[in-house]
Amino acid sequence: MHRVWRCQTLNQLFINNEFIESKSTDTMDVINPATGEKIDTITFATENDVNDAVAKSKQAQLEWEQTPEPTRADHVKLLIPLLEENKDELATLYVKEQGKTLASAKGEIDKAIHFIDYMTSLSMNNKGEVLQNTRENETILLTKKPIGVTAGIVPWNAPIMVLMRKVIPAIITGCSVVIKPSEATSLITLKIAELIRASTIPAGLVQILPGTGETVGTQLAQHPDIQLISLTGSMRAGKSVYAESANTVKKVNLELGGNAPVLVTPNANLDKAVDYIVTARINNAGQVCTCPERIFVHEDVHKDFINKLKTKMEQLTVGDPFDEATDYGAIINQQQLDSIDEKVQNAVKNGATLITGGHKIERSGFFYEPTILDNVNSEDEAFKNEIFGPVLPIVTYQDFDTAIAQANDTNAGLSSFIFSENLKEIMLATEKLKFGEVYANCEAEEVVNGFHAGWRESGIGGADGVHGLEEYYNTTVSYIRYD
Repeated sequence: MHRVWRCQTLNQLFINNEFIESKSTDTMDVINPATGEKIDTITFATENDVNDAVAKSKQAQLEWEQTPEPTRADHVKLLIPLLEENKDELATLYVKEQGKTLASAKGEIDKAIHFIDYMTSLSMNNKGEVLQNTRENETILLTKKPIGVTAGIVPWNAPIMVLMRKVIPAIITGCSVVIKPSEATSLITLKIAELIRASTIPAGLVQILPGTGETVGTQLAQHPDIQLISLTGSMRAGKSVYAESANTVKKVNLELGGNAPVLVTPNANLDKAVDYIVTARINNAGQVCTCPERIFVHEDVHKDFINKLKTKMEQLTVGDPFDEATDYGAIINQQQLDSIDEKVQNAVKNGATLITGGHKIERSGFFYEPTILDNVNSEDEAFKNEIFGPVLPIVTYQDFDTAIAQANDTNAGLSSFIFSENLKEIMLATEKLKFGEVYANCEAEEVVNGFHAGWRESGIGGADGVHGLEEYYNTTVSYIRYD
């Protein structure tokens, strides 16, 4: 059993392995999305707090980069038993703060553990290259070195898994990281900080600073001592960070919103397609950037598909995220709930057919009905942009190539889907869909040894696997003459 030091309150900052009070007067109440009740108040970091955290990160990183990479991985591995031993406590706080089901919260912790286990196994994979040379008596070596101090901006919809995506690769590769959690999920992030403090990861390598994007996020993006900033969040937030990082020409890694198309062809197994589409769509009440967002159904199977989908959606149980019978829990806040409802109501006004759902659920907290919109106008807001809720907008198509073209007609480019039992259709889709991920006959579940990356305005760079580690290295080419 590992002894975990508990901070007096999670209403603190985590700097240099210590929980400290912020001198800021800027605070925000933390609301339980499933009940609407206040559970705590967080205090934001000040400009001085950010500068102090970055300075301590810089100092710690210079020593850490001298540590062999396998030894760094050994330190990181100690987070695994800490997460396992504290999973129930973490999951309970997570559900209260974020609103997803208890099963989903525990599943995310399990995935984070798997991620740590896999990424630490790559610690012997930092391979340089010997490059060919046209000159005699000279060897050219390409070596990889830690990029330095990094910053990570973490979203509210998967704060544990995405936190690990920012922290683990940075520490393994010899970097340090300053984390700005989402204002909505700072408590669970600071709870993870207790585990980091209980591990053998040296002080100063991980700092956690609650705050807004306009303050802490902007300062991190503009800070000259931060060499890489990685953000998972909205397109708007990503573009802001991209612009704010320009003056210091730092490396930017962005995983932004998606608007995932789903092709259901006449050769699809409709029962399988419905099961996977609903499973993916209701994950975290639809608040996942890889969720199915736009459904293209061939006209020959449209009627059967709608009937099966309606039956499946109406069987769902929405409510208390601690209840094992609940299929999905709460929407994160009132603003997001209103945004979902506005898109749905506008789509209906613009001619869409409401098959089922389409309303807020009248109860404490923030909940929305499982909703199907048929015959949606492809120019409608509900089709052109993420709804980020338990809503499935549907259009029909006649021609496969036209459906592919319509699927690609978006500024997003993260995930996409096809359901078909025809191998030719699947292979054509994987070739022609212009997205970072294509899921054929399955739900959206990227694996830790893959590479989670978007096209167009869905991002720059990516995460996971060997390619994810590469984001945290700089390269040096050495020309060695031995005449």
